[in-house]
Amino acid sequence: MSAVSTAFTARQLPFRGGTVKVVEAGEGPVVGYLHGMVGLPSGELPPLLAELAADHRVIAPSLPGFTGSSYLDELRVLFDWVVALSELVDVCGMVGAPVVASSVGAMLALELAAVRPEAFSHLVVLAPMGLWDGDDPVADAFGTTMTEQRAMLTADPAATARFFDDDPAVTDPAERIELGVSRYLTRTSAASLVWPIPEHGFDQRAHLVRNAVSLVWGTADRLVPPSYSDRFAALLPNVAGRYRVNEAGHLVDWDRPIEVAAIVRTALG
Repeated sequence: MSAVSTAFTARQLPFRGGTVKVVEAGEGPVVGYLHGMVGLPSGELPPLLAELAADHRVIAPSLPGFTGSSYLDELRVLFDWVVALSELVDVCGMVGAPVVASSVGAMLALELAAVRPEAFSHLVVLAPMGLWDGDDPVADAFGTTMTEQRAMLTADPAATARFFDDDPAVTDPAERIELGVSRYLTRTSAASLVWPIPEHGFDQRAHLVRNAVSLVWGTADRLVPPSYSDRFAALLPNVAGRYRVNEAGHLVDWDRPIEVAAIVRTALG
């Protein structure tokens, strides 16, 4: 395995009258990545992708409305999002490759696999949204303060600082406004997928996911309790592995990128 590299390219590809940002890095077998609730950062490679790019070609699209991609008014219900993702994996060249997907991205990846199994090979899903148990509910990240939302997402608040804190290097007023708008649209897009509850009937479709699925959870997940790993495992017919990452929150890929990269290699190997 070669040394970790932060070199990457970011392209804007035409998509439904707008554009989508697609980040690519590394060389080797293709692995896709679908981000979680905070999207992809601007101008840098997420730590997990830097780890995986040491021996893979990583392809990571930014979902519509999230950082760098056009907001689409027509994405109103889950079905709209799944159809859009189906188009997006074609546009990005991810079809048939394994995918690492986090949070809302994992929810969409599982939904797409249920109706289009050839879209991915192996799915490594990191604390997927999509199920609901009233006796052990998923927390509402959008019904609280930004400070509390940040604490829900990662065990280490510094892990997501780039998504919440002002960048002192950005001094131009226009750029600061643009950054604020981008963050607002990212939160709006994420909220449209999970608010008021992230339950869209996946429990009735889970049996259709024939792909191998590896489940990964942070033990300190305050948003989707680690007990949901049991719920997904009971519904999915081909669970290839289950992993827990200590001292990691909901966005386990941001809290513990090195550990998650090792899990991905084990799962795909």
